[in-house]
Amino acid sequence: MGTGEENAAQGGPTHPVSRRVPWRAALLSVAVAGLGELYSGRPLRALAVNVAALVAGLVYFKSLFIPLQPWNILAPSLIILSAGAYVLGDSVYCARKAPRDYRLRAYNRWYVYVLLIVLFGAGQDSLKSIIHSEFMEGRKVTSESMFPTMLKGDYFLVDKRAYTGRTPQVGDIIAFRLPTNPSVVYAKRIVATGGEILKVKDEKAFTDGKPLDEPFVQPPTQPMPLRDDFPPYPDFPAARLVSAAFDPKWVQQMPQFIRSDGIHVPPGDFFVMGDNRLHSYDSRHWGFVPQADILGKVSSIYFSWDAVNRHVRWSRIGEVLR
Repeated sequence: MGTGEENAAQGGPTHPVSRRVPWRAALLSVAVAGLGELYSGRPLRALAVNVAALVAGLVYFKSLFIPLQPWNILAPSLIILSAGAYVLGDSVYCARKAPRDYRLRAYNRWYVYVLLIVLFGAGQDSLKSIIHSEFMEGRKVTSESMFPTMLKGDYFLVDKRAYTGRTPQVGDIIAFRLPTNPSVVYAKRIVATGGEILKVKDEKAFTDGKPLDEPFVQPPTQPMPLRDDFPPYPDFPAARLVSAAFDPKWVQQMPQFIRSDGIHVPPGDFFVMGDNRLHSYDSRHWGFVPQADILGKVSSIYFSWDAVNRHVRWSRIGEVLR
């Protein structure tokens, strides 16, 4: 029987009949959850499956915020894999249970399937855009500036709702737009907030005269004053700072914030540094980070790839970053 075969009833054509093919139902469900059930003549079941898939997606998203390694990554993965397996399995089941002489409904037309795929695709793109801009996004570590907390090849999640109702704190690892180039996103640790006084001695940070708890900081073996001790004295030669990779605009602005006790961070701004102080291009070189440029708080690692040894760092997956 083909999709164009017709049965006669009292001398006139009726609805065409066509056997339902399980692999076609599964393929349609890959495109849109529930479309395989619609293909097999079960519109209410199709709607229920689509709603269930949407709920699973919301639970998946919520599970990403579980602050317990490794469940903050494993639980969402299990949820989405289980939901996908159910959607595919149910579409195949419905196709196999459909009568061999299944009579096509008005919605069993190729253009209806295409229209639904396009509409749901547009809706999913809009939802992804909202999630990416308002809730969470993934990023990749491309340098060693946050070693050993974050390794080159780590893929991490940025929680964009972390600072709803509260301000970033000293010790938070944040993702932010680079002030000198907003198209570039960095991840660094906050060492001083607006209104605080920062001083760095031998790569160790002191806020308002008190040392921060920074067990990850490596003491320099070959001291370099412009790198290890900050800030420089106010009338330090600008040309030397620029030649040491300090941003020229920051070099001009820096003296107005420097006092004898350190650099004074203006309200609403943050001073950030990498955990790998010896190899970090940070606020020492280009200045403060305005709160408006902060994308969110770095929450956890969802994947990690060692490109040198070409293997997955399984032990890092799901690690909550602090």
